[in-house]
Amino acid sequence: MQEIRHKAKIVQVNAHSVEAEIEVKSACAQCALQKACQMHEVSQHKIIIPLEQSKTYHEGEVVEVAISLDEGMLAAFYAYVLPLILVLLTLFISLISGANEIISGICSIIVLIPYYFGVFLKKNFFARRLNFKIVDKE
Repeated sequence: MQEIRHKAKIVQVNAHSVEAEIEVKSACAQCALQKACQMHEVSQHKIIIPLEQSKTYHEGEVVEVAISLDEGMLAAFYAYVLPLILVLLTLFISLISGANEIISGICSIIVLIPYYFGVFLKKNFFARRLNFKIVDKE
């Protein structure tokens, strides 16, 4: 099974979980000319990794975390693909029903509010479904 792997730094150790920070770099961050254009982007993401024996890890430790490719694709579907389909469907349906373009555009953007609110309410479902795991220590 293929996995998506990242280096992560452990920032907090709890009784049954570890909170780690992943540094996500855009393609520009890898570029040799990044200092000249100032367009590179680096962001920090915190994840919680459920573990049975979290006491074997310590704060500041660098580990490699992984998520299966299927779980990563599922996360991308819920975060990007499904909202895009929802926006396009709302736009086309409102245009076909006779609304003008401005109203159709506003409706297609407003439809994202209940969608992401629903995703927020179902965060426990996603937390159970999308699990990172620690592959090995550095």
